[in-house]
Amino acid sequence: MQKPTILVVDDESINIEIVSEILSKDYNIKIAKNGKTGYEIYKKYKPEIIVSDINMPVMDGIEMASKIREDDFNTKIIFITSHTDLEYLLKASTLKLTRYILKPIDKEELINSVNNAFEELKNYKIVSNNLLQIDRNYLWNFETLELIKLGETVTLTPKERKILNYMFSHLGKLITYDDILYEVWDDYEVPSKQTLKTMITNLRKKTPKELIHNIYGIGYKILTTS
Repeated sequence: MQKPTILVVDDESINIEIVSEILSKDYNIKIAKNGKTGYEIYKKYKPEIIVSDINMPVMDGIEMASKIREDDFNTKIIFITSHTDLEYLLKASTLKLTRYILKPIDKEELINSVNNAFEELKNYKIVSNNLLQIDRNYLWNFETLELIKLGETVTLTPKERKILNYMFSHLGKLITYDDILYEVWDDYEVPSKQTLKTMITNLRKKTPKELIHNIYGIGYKILTTS
């Protein structure tokens, strides 16, 4: 059985060696030293996952990911970086990334991130740049923030749209109560966790069964129903 392919993009050889050593047992590794070469290798080999640095010469990781996302929202992208600059992180936030991992690279965190990415690949498919196939009956439109069931738009409140969009942008990840409250409510609003829990209860009536999984005392995780 052929191993899945992971593309590792980093201008520092030591980081490429570390990632390759951790992952090469289970995956076919392709490497590149900058985003331009990384993009060329991506087009040639179509890897399932890309593990990339952000700050690189010639073309940085953000620009490479942006080019990939022009017509591909399925390939999983994991950024490994020491870059804490807000501008970089804001640019990256629109690219539907799988995860950030901070340097120095933690073996367990890298393995878990890659495993989670493959789990998402198995369970979900972006059928176009803007559409997420949730299961046989449901689609989510990232552009219009619409939930579609059997071709019909499901009625959602504005905040329900924001909650689902945030969750679908973080498939398979633990999303805390505070994450959602910060993302969905404005600064002048003072929502409680109970308000959020009530909204989630209502959303469960409108979405596939067991899609929104409760993580007791912490938050939620989107799970496949297929």
